[in-house]
Amino acid sequence: MTRRVAAWLMVVVLLTAWSPNPAWAQANPKETGPVVGNGDGTYTQAAGVSLVGALDRASEAVNAFPGDGTPRQVKDSPFRRRLLELRLLMDFHAFAYDKDRLKIYREMVDQAYESVGVFQDITDIEKELGISVSPDVVAQRRAEMTEGMAQFRNSNTRSEIRRFLGAPLSGPRTGGGPGLWDITGTRASKQWDAVGNSAEFQSGILRHLQGSDLGVADIFNPDQAHYFHLVRKQIRDVVILSAMYPAITGATVEQVKALDEMVGDYGDVMEAFNSYTFALQSGMDTEKIAAELRREFEKSQMIKNQFVESHALDAMAIKLNEVRDAHRR
Repeated sequence: MTRRVAAWLMVVVLLTAWSPNPAWAQANPKETGPVVGNGDGTYTQAAGVSLVGALDRASEAVNAFPGDGTPRQVKDSPFRRRLLELRLLMDFHAFAYDKDRLKIYREMVDQAYESVGVFQDITDIEKELGISVSPDVVAQRRAEMTEGMAQFRNSNTRSEIRRFLGAPLSGPRTGGGPGLWDITGTRASKQWDAVGNSAEFQSGILRHLQGSDLGVADIFNPDQAHYFHLVRKQIRDVVILSAMYPAITGATVEQVKALDEMVGDYGDVMEAFNSYTFALQSGMDTEKIAAELRREFEKSQMIKNQFVESHALDAMAIKLNEVRDAHRR
């Protein structure tokens, strides 16, 4: 009993004493650092420290971004990555909170993240098509981003979210889990600490991917392109989560490289696809961008075949399971 009280006191101290690190607002937008608290403690103990820290990092980065920022500035800013990290940690720690309330706040973060992405895509469209997107389109997407970010930019709402995230349940709740947990076929468990649960969560995502087709036949088909993007997101989730927990980062430093390469190659395809879609919807000549999309897609499928043949998912899963078993309580 004494040890449990001491552990909870440590959580309170960390939540009270920790303040956003200004360096995060200036970080490389493609880099992910360790979670606040490094995932120390049980699943629910780590939840409050990790999520409040992620929220503060995202808030600081959002506050530092000017309201009239350009798509290029968005791409160069870390704030969208900080939102992604927050969203992913909310998914991972879903069993540490009331499901319905967490869903509301998670949707706010998701709306902000996705609307920022649509605005940011203008940079890639201009690069791929060699054009300047019309001011009207820029203004429209900026308005959509402003609307999507509105709730998250509200300081009162963020304070409300912070209070909620800072008070996780005493133990993992029962019942089903949202989104990513559902595809893993498992749930958060008391048998592992937070790091062990993170390793199991990531391993579950990989199990899902191992039973799925990692490629598509026709990237020009919107439904297949959506599936292609989903595969990329799920691999990316593992890459980012592995970077958040030092114990996992150290154990998977070699194995994660192949996954990271896949994420990059599939990302190049989606940039070309978004540009192709924009050109098609704008009535532009699509011959050049269609050829570029086809080249990027064919390259990605060669990488995918090598990825499968090298059993990259198996190698990563083995390392994750080793970490999980080493963090059994």
